[in-house]
Amino acid sequence: MTHQEIATMVGSVREVVQRSLKELERAGAIKLERARISIVNIDALERFSEEEGV
Repeated sequence: MTHQEIATMVGSVREVVQRSLKELERAGAIKLERARISIVNIDALERFSEEEGV
């Protein structure tokens, strides 16, 4: 799934999705690899979603 496809699914734009994914990676919640997003810290991911009001 591309960043554009994710953006379309959530009603956003590619740039916002890309920025959010990078923020999640810096927070240690996910790991971005070529064509793959891995969740490495579910607690950090849950905290992020709560902070963002998701």
